Amino acid sequence: MKTFSGLLCLALALAWPAFAAPAPATDKDTPTLSVVTLNLYHDKLDWPNRRTQIVQTLRELHPDAIALEEVLQHDKLPNQAQWLAEQLGYEWYFTSVDPPGNAQRYGNALLTRRPILAREQIRLNPLDDSRTAGRLRLDVDGRAVNLYVTHLHWTEAGGALRERQLQDLLAWVDRTADGAPSLLAGDFNASADAPELAALRSGFGDSYGSLHGAKDRRGDSTLNPKFNPPKRIDHVFFQRERFEPVSSRILFQKPDANGVWASDHFGLVSTLRLAPSASADAQRPWTDRALAPDRRAALLVQAMTPDEKFQMLHSYFGLGKDGGPLPPGALGSAGFVPAIERLGIAAQQLADAGVGVTNPGNVRPGDHATALPSGPATAATWNRELAFAGGATMGREAWQQGFNVLLAGSVNLQRDPRNGRNFEYAGEDPLLAGVLVGESIRGVQSQRVVSTMKHFAMNDLETGRNTHSADIGEQAMHESDLLAFELALKIGEPGSVMCSYNRINGIYGCEHDYLLNKVLKQEWKFPGYVMSDWGGVHSGSKAALAGLDQQSAGEVFDKAVYFDQPLRLAVAGGTVPQARLDDMVRRILRAFIATGSFDHPPQRQPIDDVAGGDAVQKVVEEGTVLLRNERDTLPLPRTLRRIAVIGGHADKGVIGGGGSSMVGFTVNGANAVPGLAPTTWPGPVMFHPSSPLQALRKAMPEAQIDYASGDDVAAAAKLARGAEAVIVFATQWSAESVDLPDIKLPGKQDALIAAMAKANPRTVVVLETNGPVAMPWLQQVPAVLEAWYPGIRGGEALARLLLGDANPSGRLPVTWLRDVAQLPRPSIPGLGFRPAQPAGSNVDYDIEGANVGYRWFAARGLDPLYAFGHGLSYTRFDYANLSVQVDGSSVIASFDVRNSGEREGADVPQLYLRLPQGHHTPIRLVGWDKLTLKPGETRRVSIVAEPKTLADYDPAQRQWRIAAGDYELVLGRSATQAAASVPLRLQESVLPR
Repeated sequence: MKTFSGLLCLALALAWPAFAAPAPATDKDTPTLSVVTLNLYHDKLDWPNRRTQIVQTLRELHPDAIALEEVLQHDKLPNQAQWLAEQLGYEWYFTSVDPPGNAQRYGNALLTRRPILAREQIRLNPLDDSRTAGRLRLDVDGRAVNLYVTHLHWTEAGGALRERQLQDLLAWVDRTADGAPSLLAGDFNASADAPELAALRSGFGDSYGSLHGAKDRRGDSTLNPKFNPPKRIDHVFFQRERFEPVSSRILFQKPDANGVWASDHFGLVSTLRLAPSASADAQRPWTDRALAPDRRAALLVQAMTPDEKFQMLHSYFGLGKDGGPLPPGALGSAGFVPAIERLGIAAQQLADAGVGVTNPGNVRPGDHATALPSGPATAATWNRELAFAGGATMGREAWQQGFNVLLAGSVNLQRDPRNGRNFEYAGEDPLLAGVLVGESIRGVQSQRVVSTMKHFAMNDLETGRNTHSADIGEQAMHESDLLAFELALKIGEPGSVMCSYNRINGIYGCEHDYLLNKVLKQEWKFPGYVMSDWGGVHSGSKAALAGLDQQSAGEVFDKAVYFDQPLRLAVAGGTVPQARLDDMVRRILRAFIATGSFDHPPQRQPIDDVAGGDAVQKVVEEGTVLLRNERDTLPLPRTLRRIAVIGGHADKGVIGGGGSSMVGFTVNGANAVPGLAPTTWPGPVMFHPSSPLQALRKAMPEAQIDYASGDDVAAAAKLARGAEAVIVFATQWSAESVDLPDIKLPGKQDALIAAMAKANPRTVVVLETNGPVAMPWLQQVPAVLEAWYPGIRGGEALARLLLGDANPSGRLPVTWLRDVAQLPRPSIPGLGFRPAQPAGSNVDYDIEGANVGYRWFAARGLDPLYAFGHGLSYTRFDYANLSVQVDGSSVIASFDVRNSGEREGADVPQLYLRLPQGHHTPIRLVGWDKLTLKPGETRRVSIVAEPKTLADYDPAQRQWRIAAGDYELVLGRSATQAAASVPLRLQESVLPR
């Protein structure tokens, strides 16, 4: 084992900022919280004039938090909350369920200068999207505080609806407050004796009080903090226990020097003191949920013995060693860390969950889970809400099966379509992948389950994954793979990051000081812990000092349990500072506290199969891509009476990927087509029991729908000739640990499709694949659907798409190449199960650098078969009136989208940036929207560009810079199909860290 000199270790101990735990606050600490609440509705038209006075006042006040009601995001104006946050240097959270592209989005917002521990929103009125409530959980000097904001306008709400809103709000606060002091700020626009206000006081309990800002009928503003409300309540704070009012006053009662009133709804600023913490157990202060996660974790570390600390630093293989018994207390899964009952620390039960909660080999008899669609299927929806719902499904089912850690959050980019694990990932673009995987992570953790984000980093091929070095420049890595991870981290806030097997520029991922310490923990300020992939650890002290916090199942997958005896010796000898050991443990504990898992450990109970199935079906219906549809072959008319279904085991189910993420047991049973090779790792080949054939027959009971396996091509052709339409299902299996040798459909499926197309001109092909495949028969087939791996409700969803009950709205998250000659690395040694050549020791990603996928094609002038972002619909969409507004680093494009067809459908307008001539990257996706329109409906859409997609990463300064110059903003249907464009001049600027 390699060691460091005592002098170097002393320097590390003195200089290492990540080692230092936050100093626990004492009981004498009584921090204050100052909050401004302000309604911006009446500032919507004169915002440029009013905002100056508002920001000047807020700068002078420098409040801890700002609650904004009725924030407007207009197509010609920046989001008011965003603008204020940028001016003040605050973090901001806009809560609205209006579609992101709406010309006018109403909502509420929370701004803060305090560290954010969690964020969440709820929709309170299904008929009015502005009726939302948002929550931020803040760290106020080591204390956790919940700040809620809402705008209910109860004077306009009907009785039943008003009661429902109130019940939903109270239930949500009860669920999310979780023992921390809470403040509800809002504009209620109600009379002083309104029953809603009395109900809120009653619903919050006797420990709640309120501070009121009001207007009487003459418009005079008054403030009465002694609960003697005036005639009309505009602003109210409801406060939970442990708050002591200090002061309150009304803002903006006078115009500024130019006679401009900042807000007709004025504002209210209040300062409250947090009363000393009153822990329920003085001997166990970490159980006080009113403390911030870092403080609670630090208190726990102080109470732990050395043995208890080391117990936290390595997991056991939850399936047992060498076929032996499970570790005592393990449920049966990928990993297990025993509980420390003395301190109330639950066992860590870790389950694989790339596309659902796994049950390897039925080690837990009777357990089943929802098999979700593959990662590219979710990415092809371009729908943030569906990504969140999929993650929430996994998190909910994990918690209900006893697991508190999911090995989810796969965000590696697709640099090569032959990568066997692409089905777990989210495509080739860092913005799309980062946003959707981040939402999935957020969904998992909304269920009080810790999610990982993996595999960090550059784990973009399975061939030689344990040894090969992914070689790439620092700038290119930040502008591609690392940008995807950074965005996913910001959105999802995962409790853990899993480091990868491979080496990056010669250094193993789990020993990579630059990636783990400098980038992840320092530059990105990641507060959680880094766990290794199974078999990814090669040292003890070196890995620990490089940023690894927990070794995974080392007794089975690594040469040694490096984070037990070897690390103990390193700490005892001073090679690894005690501060670093405590930091490792604190980070682990913090993740469980921050997600709520510590206080709400899992409870085994039946899962909700219906909810899981519904989530799957929505993803398939929105993520299936209609690649080709000549002569409007699809949807199939319901007047058809004879249909032939051929191949792909469509009589039994739909295919899924192999390896550790395979969900083998669902509500519909186990493998629908057992015995297909390989039957051992990374198999078996899985077909989820969801038959497209049976779903079609159920949907068309009067039609004769026959099936042929396709093994006998002549018999299948005869069946096809006698049918009015033919549907051919083609499959491609891929798996973890092995890459595909090529992009061809396996077996004789190409010949089968060609024969069916010859036998019947109305032949539809449904592809269930890992990603792009060669299609030599394409010109003979009028319609092609790419369904990826559809999951447990795939058969039903595909039937609805084929018959037009659902309108496909998927868009490609990857470039569909013509052949491998178009790839940066046409030939890679070691691909496939029995490769002719061994795997290479290096993969040169500097060939394409940051130009992954469509960027590579654009840089080399290559013509893809189907471009990134491509996808057809059963209706048509037109774009018009593109305009752009630039405000600092904020670039907002606005345009009209019209459904000019005859069916309701969803469209995905995409915004691209063409960079100046000579730039190393020619084009980048900078934003998108997804919206559903009825026939003839037009909607004004606004897309805010992600600032980092406008910028280049400067490795010397470790910052993102927008270069001054002339750019072009392109509104497109894909990366190559522009609908409109406008010139864009950007000024040089540096993005805030």
